[in-house]
This record gives sequence, C-alpha cells and structure tokens, in this order.
Amino acid sequence: MKRKNYLYFFAFSLLLVIVTTTGFSFYLKGNLVQEISRSTFSPVTTNPTNLVDVMSIDQEDYQYLSNKEDYTVIFTKNNTQRYVYFNDKPLTSFALSPSREQAAFLYRVDNESQEEQALILLGKQADRSKEIYHTKDVFWDITSHIQWLGNDHLFFLRHCGTSCQGVTLLDIRSSETSNATLSYSSFSDQPPMTYFKDWFGQEYKMGGLLDKLLSRTDNNQHYLVFVLKDIEGNYLEEKEILFPKL
Repeated sequence: MKRKNYLYFFAFSLLLVIVTTTGFSFYLKGNLVQEISRSTFSPVTTNPTNLVDVMSIDQEDYQYLSNKEDYTVIFTKNNTQRYVYFNDKPLTSFALSPSREQAAFLYRVDNESQEEQALILLGKQADRSKEIYHTKDVFWDITSHIQWLGNDHLFFLRHCGTSCQGVTLLDIRSSETSNATLSYSSFSDQPPMTYFKDWFGQEYKMGGLLDKLLSRTDNNQHYLVFVLKDIEGNYLEEKEILFPKL
C-alpha cells in the first residue's frame, strides 16, 4: 500500500513539473515575441501624424526644413511641425544646395543605434536618391550639421584630437573626401588665435576663436565663413576664404 502511494505521489510530482515547465516556456515565447516586436517598431507607420518622409516632400517645400540643435530635422508648414524621416529612420541633418536643385541629408541607418549614419544625395528629381557617405562612428566622423560649399561639395566638422577640429570636404560627384584642420591657441599672455590649414595645403591665421563655420554664395562665388569670438565668447568678426572652383 505504501509503495502504491509513493507511485501516485511520484506521478503527480512529475505531472506538476511538466505543466510548470510548459507554462514557463510559453511565457518565454510570449516575451520573445514582444521583444522582437519592440525592436522592429516603426515610428513612421505607428504614429504618422507628426512625422513625414523626406521623399514625400516636394522640392519647392525644402525651404521649410530646418535643423535643430538636438540633431533632428523639422518640417514646418501651415503652422504645423513634423519630424522628418527616411525609410522609417530619423534624419539628423539636412542641407539645400545654393542652386536649390539638390539637397543632402544625414540619417540613422538603425533606429537602435545613433552611431551608424549615412549621407544621402537627392538629385534634381526628388525621387532620385544616392548614398555618398557612410559612417559607423558618427560621434567621431561628423560633429556638426552638414553644409554645402558650392554646388558640388559638402563639408562638416569632425574630431581630430586635442585643441583642434577636422573639417571634411566631400565631393558629391565622386564621394571622395579630404580633410582640413582647425587648431587653436589660447595663452594668458597672448590673444587667442585660430589656425586653418585647408584641403589644398594653404594656411590661414585669424585672431580670436572659432564660434561657427559657415558658407556663403555670392555671384556664383563660394566662400567659407569663419565667425570668430573672443575668449569670453563675445562676437569679434567674420573672415571669408574664397573656395576655388574644382
């Protein structure tokens, strides 16, 4: 009789283990499905009301696109603001060429990572796009918004080391890049200075520290513009360097 009771107890325990294990397995499977769904979440398709795909924006409306300090791109029209995306991925920078016939934008290749980004060129036809630059370390390779220098080149800042910044020049026709260097000196007994060695080996020396690096086009001439400030951050002046036609 005792042996029979032991057999009943053993069978019940085994059944309890099987039921518990099966239930836990379904729980894990359910969580895995939730995790996969979360990783493939598409903000554009899920909440389209405050988002817009850049490929759906008409060229004449590019003027309503603006870059924000937090590296998002906003489309503002008819008192409505929307974040701009490409292939369900957020844009981080946008620039319209001086001719207004081309545009370029930077976007995150992966929603889960900010480090890998690609630079896309939009041609004269708005539905034509081409990747011209790709980085897996955007925090080192691109430390500013992208800007045009003429109609055939883009430029942006990058890291280079202590007391300096790199300036990458990107030829949109060939996707080739070259780097210039900005360096600074600031001593208590000397005024601060900015030094610029351009992409062609020319060197420039300017009083003050760089506040902004911009570009300007005038009568089909393209200039690199250095906005300078003093050691306390006050505006000093602007220096312009003519960019040669390549």
